[in-house]
Amino acid sequence: MSSESRFVDNVIKNIMLQVHTNQPARVIKYFPDTKPPSADIEYLFMARDKQGDLSKHAMVEAVPVVRHVGPLVKGDVVWVEIAERAMDDFQKVPFDPGMRRMFNLNDGVITGVFDL
Repeated sequence: MSSESRFVDNVIKNIMLQVHTNQPARVIKYFPDTKPPSADIEYLFMARDKQGDLSKHAMVEAVPVVRHVGPLVKGDVVWVEIAERAMDDFQKVPFDPGMRRMFNLNDGVITGVFDL
């Protein structure tokens, strides 16, 4: 493989490591009385920097929980889907999420619970 090919492969890999779509997480705290219900979570996939070093993601607070999931307890392992755009101004009518964030771990929604 040429050095140009390795360079392009590394650029693609680094970009893809920054795009988040779905991943498992652990519930730290559940808030059933918020609208919508929400939970503080810790993502279970670790982050890898450009040098290849691993680290845990920071806890994400107040992640919305969709209705069919049901009550959560600390320690539940959940599936989190990451929105394409920022969820800060989410509402029942079409809205402009702006370009503040794209595929960001802070814009996740809990969509299921694993029975492990």
